[in-house]
Amino acid sequence: MIQVKKLGLHLGAEISGVDLTTPLDEATFAEVAHAFFDNEVVVFPNQFLTPAQQIAFTRRFGILEAHVRKESRLDGYDEIFILSNKVDAQGNAIGAQDAGRFWHSDLSYKRQPSMLSALNAVEIPIKNGVALGNTLFASTTAAYLALSEEEKKSLQGLRNVHSYREYRTKNYAAQLEDMRLGIRTVQEHAPTEEQLASVPDTEMDVIRTHPVTGRQGLFINEGHTSHLTGMSRQDSDARLAKLYAHIVQPAFIYTHHWQAGDLLMWDNIALQHKASFDYDPLPRLMYRTTVRGPVVT
Repeated sequence: MIQVKKLGLHLGAEISGVDLTTPLDEATFAEVAHAFFDNEVVVFPNQFLTPAQQIAFTRRFGILEAHVRKESRLDGYDEIFILSNKVDAQGNAIGAQDAGRFWHSDLSYKRQPSMLSALNAVEIPIKNGVALGNTLFASTTAAYLALSEEEKKSLQGLRNVHSYREYRTKNYAAQLEDMRLGIRTVQEHAPTEEQLASVPDTEMDVIRTHPVTGRQGLFINEGHTSHLTGMSRQDSDARLAKLYAHIVQPAFIYTHHWQAGDLLMWDNIALQHKASFDYDPLPRLMYRTTVRGPVVT
């Protein structure tokens, strides 16, 4: 039987008693899946998975995505998206250095937004014995539950647009501002027009019901949400800013402190996350797999 240790108030757990380097039997996998969806973000410590083993485990949750950024996929494994500040012998980035600057939910801009993501900690930056590069998670289901009944009612039927193009524009603007202020910054990779066109803007409800747990949550995020439909941009920005601030209150957040060998898996429907860029130039290497979710309308 697996062991589940709660880590946060509303989200987060450590799952032990499993070896993900070998296939789990159906009963054990069912326990793992239940614990995962119940806690929204879970860590499996000391796994040290190969790319093939990571793919095999996460594929049991559904169809795996191949990220639009082909240059950041692992050679021979299109399902693996590399997150890293490392470069090859020619000085070229081996993976995405700029992912996670803003609070976001992976691939929320797609018509089939991601169900879950899993990040394998291959190499962790360490300074003075302390691991750097924490990842923060905020539960949008807990945030929704904490709203007043009047606030919940005001959000019924409200729609928002998720835009990959706008997300990349925000990232680039943030990089330019860092450079203007003399702040060392992650480098924004310029997407091609073909890449941008392959992920057109998608409109969806602000309140989304989870297809597995039935929980309702706020399916908006500062990284990918462009605007609320049916209102002026000024009113939309003001309303979104208030909701964003509500979601990332400390009570709804779990911060993960990485260790090499961690496999961290999170629910992209029930929460959003944000990276910490406090480690460059110390090397960091992570492999991500992402499971496709259902079509949203």
